[in-house]
Amino acid sequence: MIVNWFDYVTLLLQGSSVVITAGVLLFGIPVLREQLLSHKTFHPKQLIIIFLFGLLAIYGTHAGKVISIGGNLEPVVWSLTLQPDQAVINFRDMIVVTAGLISGPWVGLIVGSIAGLERYSLGGFTALPCAIMSIISGLLAGLFRRYSANMIPPYKAAMIGATAIFFQMLLILLLANPISDAISLVKHTGVPMLITTAIGCYAFQQVMHGLNKIRLQLETRETKIRAQRAEIRALNAKIEPHFIMNTLNSIKTLIRVDQDKARHYVCLLGDFLHETRDYATQDTITIETELKHVQKYIDFQLLRFPTTINYHVHVNPTSLVEFNLPPRSILTLIENSLMHGFKEKKQIKEINIHIYLKNKKLVISVEDNGIGITNKKIKDLGNKPTKSNHEHGGLGLYDLKNTLRKHYGSESNLSLSCLTDTKKTIVKLIIPVHINA
Repeated sequence: MIVNWFDYVTLLLQGSSVVITAGVLLFGIPVLREQLLSHKTFHPKQLIIIFLFGLLAIYGTHAGKVISIGGNLEPVVWSLTLQPDQAVINFRDMIVVTAGLISGPWVGLIVGSIAGLERYSLGGFTALPCAIMSIISGLLAGLFRRYSANMIPPYKAAMIGATAIFFQMLLILLLANPISDAISLVKHTGVPMLITTAIGCYAFQQVMHGLNKIRLQLETRETKIRAQRAEIRALNAKIEPHFIMNTLNSIKTLIRVDQDKARHYVCLLGDFLHETRDYATQDTITIETELKHVQKYIDFQLLRFPTTINYHVHVNPTSLVEFNLPPRSILTLIENSLMHGFKEKKQIKEINIHIYLKNKKLVISVEDNGIGITNKKIKDLGNKPTKSNHEHGGLGLYDLKNTLRKHYGSESNLSLSCLTDTKKTIVKLIIPVHINA
């Protein structure tokens, strides 16, 4: 008998492993996973889950072995119907119970009904108790899921599966005739079916728990990424209100003396605002695009203070303009330089941008000939929000550094330095090339 038990368990576990693999594949399809985990109410989309679990449950019957009580419980060849002294040792109820535990009572009940009625149609002296128990098992397993706050733990799934087989064997003893055949069947197949169903339910639920945990981790990560992107885009969308007000005042003054030129700047301002809005919805833009946007900003500053800004860009090699970076990265440095780096508004301002590669990292350096910066200020800027006479002063570099870290991690950096002899201030953005490529 022990040898038969071992053979039966081995046979059924081989078949149930196919079902577990199918469950993993179902979970991997997003639209099916959503319905697979929807256990509270019935939804028409769950019909596909019912159909697939129903097929698996039928497979669980036909992948088993037909045994004949009159033939000393030896396996016999499958036929369309079973003889009166024949029964099937199978793992059908493992699938029915699993369907209920995963997707709730409606799915469990309908899958159990499909599997039970199909089993009843095959005949054999255990057809009725097996059919009844498949229906009850699916419904009760689904109710367990309905009233559980979380997914059923694997050990509980094993207990529920084993309990279902226990009552199936009890029902066979009560309803199957002759009673001697029922006793013989339960004696030889009850334990292996109970063991197999318990192991199968445990394994299936364990796999579902693991996959669901991975899904939740990915969703949490995706939520954090979306939140970070929303934060970055909100920062990108910031337009200094004083800049707009000053630009409009300059255009208003220009209208009196040169309407064509004023019209040009109105169109330029429209383009600038349109670009700012569009770039705010993008994670990165090319350096070339950013530099064109910066040039418009410089043009507006020259409108207010003609001939006061000498602005130069040096890119070596020139192909670096095709690299990507977060919007407003360079513009933030230019704004910071013009708003905070010069004491006199009409002072000749020298601003040089150098873009180059160093140690496999992209370096964007902005230099100005302004009033310089103290060592204490250098230590604070970029590392924490700092106060300034300007409304948003001190926040720009801090926000930019955080944006770089969110995009590129700890390999990115924003550094400041000041040459003591010339008061030249240098701000550098450092971005790892292997991430950008």
